[in-house]
Amino acid sequence: MNSELQFWRAMAGYALARARAQRSRRGRTQLGASSLEWAIISAILVAAALAVGLIVRRVVDKRSGAD
Repeated sequence: MNSELQFWRAMAGYALARARAQRSRRGRTQLGASSLEWAIISAILVAAALAVGLIVRRVVDKRSGAD
């Protein structure tokens, strides 16, 4: 077996071992919690964007006299 093939086999083995270790460290409950955290953060950001949009619209309507 040539050295290049040995290198790529070793790299593939290392990648698979890292993936298995990562999966074993993070159980499915942590993945679910992470998804929930992202959903909550996204909801907060959407609410903040809507609030800023409403405030800007009120200011623009007030300044233009289109009350």
